[in-house]
Parts: sequence; C-alpha cells; structure tokens
Amino acid sequence: MHFTVRFRWGLLVTTLVGLVACTNNDVDPNSPGGTPSKGDADFTKYVAVGNSLTAGYADAGLYRDSQLNSYPNILSGQFRTVGGGDFIQPLFTEAQANGSGYIRLIKLPASATSLPTFDTTRSQLGVRGISTNNTVLYTKFTDANQNLGVPGIRVADLLIQGYGSTAGGNPYFERFLTNQGLTYFQYVSDNLSGATFYSCWLGNNDALGYAISGGTGEENGVRGLTSTSLFTTNFTAVMNKLAEGNRKGVVIGIPNIVQTPYFTTATAQINGLLQAQGIPGLAIRSRSAPGGVRRSTTSDYFLLSIAPVLNSFIARGIGLSTTNPVPDEYVLDANEVQILNTRIGEFNGVMKAQADAKGAAFIDPNIVLNQVSSATGLIQNGITYKADYLQGGVYSLDGIHLTPAGYALMANEIIKGINTKYTATVPQVNAGNYRRVLLQN
Repeated sequence: MHFTVRFRWGLLVTTLVGLVACTNNDVDPNSPGGTPSKGDADFTKYVAVGNSLTAGYADAGLYRDSQLNSYPNILSGQFRTVGGGDFIQPLFTEAQANGSGYIRLIKLPASATSLPTFDTTRSQLGVRGISTNNTVLYTKFTDANQNLGVPGIRVADLLIQGYGSTAGGNPYFERFLTNQGLTYFQYVSDNLSGATFYSCWLGNNDALGYAISGGTGEENGVRGLTSTSLFTTNFTAVMNKLAEGNRKGVVIGIPNIVQTPYFTTATAQINGLLQAQGIPGLAIRSRSAPGGVRRSTTSDYFLLSIAPVLNSFIARGIGLSTTNPVPDEYVLDANEVQILNTRIGEFNGVMKAQADAKGAAFIDPNIVLNQVSSATGLIQNGITYKADYLQGGVYSLDGIHLTPAGYALMANEIIKGINTKYTATVPQVNAGNYRRVLLQN
C-alpha cells in the first residue's frame, strides 16, 4: 500500500469558551420540587473514595480551583440542604494554588493549519522536593480528609503496600501519608470513622491506561488492563469496608472511554481529511492484522496525542505506506476497542453486583455522557453541553477529565440515583453556574 496525501491540519478553528464562575450549594430551578429531604440516607459525614475524577483532576493536573469544583464538593453542598455536615478536602493552599501544574489555553487556533496554543509551564507548584526516582513530591496534607480521591490509582493498586512511597510511588497518595507503607485500602479504612455516607468511583484507570497507550500495555501493568479476577477481589474488599455497619452510599460505574475527545477529536479530523481526498486510510500498526499492519478504518481511533506530531509524521511519510505505518501508541484499533469495551463491561458488572449486594445506589455515567456525545448534545436551562473538544463545555483540556460544568452534570446524575434509591429529594445544581473551558489572559 502506498499513496500520497495532502493534509491541512487544524485541530479546531472555532472555539466557544465558557467563562462562568462556579457556586456551591445552589439549586437548579428545574430540579424536582418539594421540600429537600434526606429520605432513608444520612449525609451527616460524607466520604468520597476514588481516583482523579473524585479528586477533581482537570486540564491534565490537580489544582486548587479544580479541587473546589470536584463532584464530591458539589455533592456535599447539596447534602447540606438535607442535614449534611462539613466536607473537608485536601486542598492545595492559595500560595500553591497551581497544585501539580496544569494545561492552560492561552490562544485559539489562528487558521485551519494551526493548533490552539497551550501554556504547559509548571510554575508555583504545590511541591516540596524530588524523590530518589525523580518523582515530584507534593506538599503534605495529613489532616482529616473526606475526599480520598487519588489521581492515577487503579482498583489493582488498592492493596499494594508502598503505593505512596517516596521511592517512585504515587505522589498524590504519598502526599496524604505519614506512614508510607500504608495501602490505599488501609487509608480508606482509617478515614471512615464516623462516616454515614460514601461515594465510590474507582475503576476508570484499570481500563484507561490501556486505552491511552494505544493498547500496548500488558495485563495488570500500568499501561494494560487489570484482570477481571484481580478487579473483583479488590473491589469486593473495598466495598465490604465501605458498607460496614449498613453504611449507605453510591457507586459510580466506568464510562465509555472512547467517547471522550481524547479519542474522537483527531479521529474525526483525520477521517474527514482522508475521505475528502479519496484516501481509504492511513497505514497503522495493528497486532490483529496479518503482518501487523493494515489500513485504518472508521472503527479505529487516533489518539489526541497524535495532534502535535501529525504534520511531522506526514513530512516523514509516516502512515503513507505499509513499510512506514503510524506507531501503535497513537492508535487504538478496532480489535483493541472491542477488548477494552468487553473488559469495562465486566468491571461494571462487578461494581453493580457489589452495589446491589450492599444496598448502595449504582450510577451509570454513560446516561449523561451519551447525551452530551449525541448530535444534539444535552440541553439544560437553555445551555447546550456537548462532547466536542474545547467548545463542548463538558471535557477539560486533557480531553478525558471533566470541566467544572461537566462535574456538575455528573453530580446531578449521582443525585438523581441517590434520590431514587433512598427516597430522598436532594436538590440538583444548576450546571450553568459552573465554568466550562477557560481561556487564560
């Protein structure tokens, strides 16, 4: 296979940027009426267990503003309307408000051949030094904590001793610890004292590492899928702990990862350009193909990581012949998508079974995310939310994690499930009060 191609690469030419400030403990005017009630639940002390989505991670980083707009913080504000107590988060200080550092959008695309301009400098970070493995260590937070979200953690990691070690462990978890040998499971156990309600959103990273690596990782490795047996063992253990004493709570499932802009944006543009020029596909590596190389189809996903290098690839003829295919790490092929989705289905089956067994509410995040991914998007209070990169309003600059508005939409979906399960009337928030993608001055 050999062909020529003339690419004009413009990631996005027209971008709508929301600049709406966020508020907490507000009420959606279209929320179901009636006096707010806790129903059969008790929100006196709420503890959130999870990964980056729970911590409030956004724009490829964790920082004070993103933490303040985490879905658990949004939920806690609504819980206060029905007797909920204070909610303590491990916030970066105002002096270290940039936290881990994050991507900033500072200039929109100037033309169809240019990319947005991002600021990726990592100044004023919440750091205290570098580990022996050259890992950044964030300034400690060892006070009482109710948002236990740790970016990057997998269900596979829950019982690993030293997961928060300074010798190359997860620095977001190390930040919480005085005893580096503590497992995440033990940390959760220690912080459940007096808790009356929990949320658990784990599992995304057990599939995400495989997806963003282009399916190159090995099973149970950081870049691979977690085995269903290990997932079942560890998730069952954490749910047994969370539900002790008939504690009530909510479990959130794993969304359809390939619906996010990280997988759809470059895919749509590349396929559109190929179609316009009558080219059947780029040469890609595919381990399921004879000889390991084939033409791409509309069932394959080009990752957003290809955007900044695509013009360089074209200049070097990468993707233009079977002897020079697009590297595997930039493509999640159709066979890998099927493997990914099958495993996510198995994980969600485990999570729902555990939620049902423990009497917890189970939330399918795809209910709202499928709506924003539809052609018409999701319309609330006159505002349209879509899954488009930058201008859709739901996904942050990293193309995977949510904006404050996206977290508000997810919080509302969780509230709906809680209200149904526990015969409660916790009010929803107005997602229009939460910002979308922010254009920095």
